[in-house]
Amino acid sequence: GLLPQSQKGKFRFKGKNKTEKNKIFNDAKILSSSGVFSIVLECVEKSLAKQITNSIKAPTIGIGASAYCDGQVLVTDDLLGLNPTNFRFVKKYANLRRIIDQSARLFKQEVMKKSFPKRKNSY
Repeated sequence: GLLPQSQKGKFRFKGKNKTEKNKIFNDAKILSSSGVFSIVLECVEKSLAKQITNSIKAPTIGIGASAYCDGQVLVTDDLLGLNPTNFRFVKKYANLRRIIDQSARLFKQEVMKKSFPKRKNSY
């Protein structure tokens, strides 16, 4: 699938053409037969993810590789809404970035106005 484990710009799904599909599929079979405990399929086309999952012993963990994988993973910062980017395979379960930004702005305002710390916040 996708390497390295970081990305700037647009993600390109892997396994769309036959050559790429065969390479990824064969790599997965070799890894599984060598005894790996799991294989991460990142940004892999869904029919390929299904084919790999159904053909190997090792469990597949998907990130942007469809529900056909044995399990799923998301980067915590993406899941919690800390990153401003919106990749297709990411579902944000919260928008902590907004909450953190609001909290930091409020803190700054109170410090500048000298309304924080109050007596109850001091020894």
